[in-house]
Amino acid sequence: MSITTIVCSPYELKGELTQIMEEEFSISPGMAAEAYDNRLDEYFRRLKEDMQLVIEYPYVDKVYRDSYYAYFSSKRRRYQKDCIRVSLFDGEVLPEHFRSAAGVASLQERYRGFVVLRPTMPNIIGRSVVSPYALQEHRFLSLAGKYQTTVNAVKLVATGFPHASQDTETLTCAETSLWAVMEYFAGRYPEYKPVMPSVITDTLRSRSSFRQIPSEGLNIEQMGFALREFGFGTKAYSRARLSQGSFLNLLSVYVESGIPLLVAVSNRHCGGTIGHAMLIVGRSETSDTDIDQLTVEQEENQVLAEAMRCSGVSIIDNAAMKRNFVFIDDNFPAYQLARLEQPTSYYRDPEWQKCEITHFLVPLYPKVYLEAVEARDYMKQLLLDDVLGIPAGAELFVRIFLTSSRSYKDYWALEPGFHRDFKDLIVTVPMPKFIWVGEISSRRLIKQRKAKGFIVLDATEPRMFNYGALIAWGYNDRVCCKNGLGGQLIQNYLPLGAFNIFINNLNGF
Repeated sequence: MSITTIVCSPYELKGELTQIMEEEFSISPGMAAEAYDNRLDEYFRRLKEDMQLVIEYPYVDKVYRDSYYAYFSSKRRRYQKDCIRVSLFDGEVLPEHFRSAAGVASLQERYRGFVVLRPTMPNIIGRSVVSPYALQEHRFLSLAGKYQTTVNAVKLVATGFPHASQDTETLTCAETSLWAVMEYFAGRYPEYKPVMPSVITDTLRSRSSFRQIPSEGLNIEQMGFALREFGFGTKAYSRARLSQGSFLNLLSVYVESGIPLLVAVSNRHCGGTIGHAMLIVGRSETSDTDIDQLTVEQEENQVLAEAMRCSGVSIIDNAAMKRNFVFIDDNFPAYQLARLEQPTSYYRDPEWQKCEITHFLVPLYPKVYLEAVEARDYMKQLLLDDVLGIPAGAELFVRIFLTSSRSYKDYWALEPGFHRDFKDLIVTVPMPKFIWVGEISSRRLIKQRKAKGFIVLDATEPRMFNYGALIAWGYNDRVCCKNGLGGQLIQNYLPLGAFNIFINNLNGF
């Protein structure tokens, strides 16, 4: 059977897709119309009005084929093994664009990803990658991977965060979240590989005492085990073991670090029965109003609280800012926005709206041994001691995040706000693969996306005493770096001044 390609506008999409689904998925006109109205309409009505769509069928999707051969092909009811793919473009798309170099270059600039439709009625949204720039509302910061694909036989690269709906049999919310995390890392880093649904099932076989298909979902321990088996040094956080403020603060620190987080939500705390897994992959952009509304919060760490009282230094924490965060939820189209305190506020069902985040999992690089709680408290202790020379009564804005030393040194080397001597000093300091960074600013400066000081910690060093984890710091006219021989901290007097903040993790602030 030959491959058919159709170009249409959003207004023509329903008519085209319902007819194609009838033929390709062997379903009735009523079932096709119901699938579009109940599932697809909310996906496509979020798109910009001038989007053009390219429909291709039959399409072989690797993720659905894996589920098909592992499960659906063995059922009495016959399932089709091919899918339909809808590719998204900004602006006009003509057939001749696909047959010239200039046309393909134009298409790549305007390519906004794809959505796969699989024959698993009514849960038909399969493997998808949609750019936030395809949406009418895209003023948020989100992680994104790059994925090579083809449209009408032409190679293109899709940019976005992977997404799919659960099919409720081989993929529930937990498996879908694990698949999306691995798909994201595979699209960013060569050391990680994508995993198919059957691989997730096989990986967890030793952790289950019962049958795994049809799936009845996974608990937080099983998801953590799977991430470990896939190459991560997973860290789990539970709301039950931390105060709400500290729990959500840590979650925000990891989001600022550009790490996709698996979160478990539930309404069981108020007598409900809902348990669900989804991802957090970004946050809303920071406004001046957000900064003005940020207050100095009481430190739960009593040592820090006493040091703050004695020094007169007050700290406002970027992680405490009230923002919307970006959720990847397999019950909805990608990039849902909600507050951490109300993670399911976009649901219509009032029972779902009662859910809260109970756990979150952080897929860390295996050699990151210094976790966020210790890094955050240690940096604040340095600010409140006499080490950096913070004047009494100062109000500091602090932003803490994890990043790679490679990315951070690249930022230092190219940042025009740094003096050449400063650049040479920092880029030659030996650093591990990952570091914790604290940027020191003020309300006035952070509105300009600038800072006036920094602290760098060794993410592979959990020892806090004798400055064991401290690699470098700078504030006002002083900078201190650990030398490469004896590991001693050497202080230099150099004017630092104001500099642009690091935005590589989320590509914005």
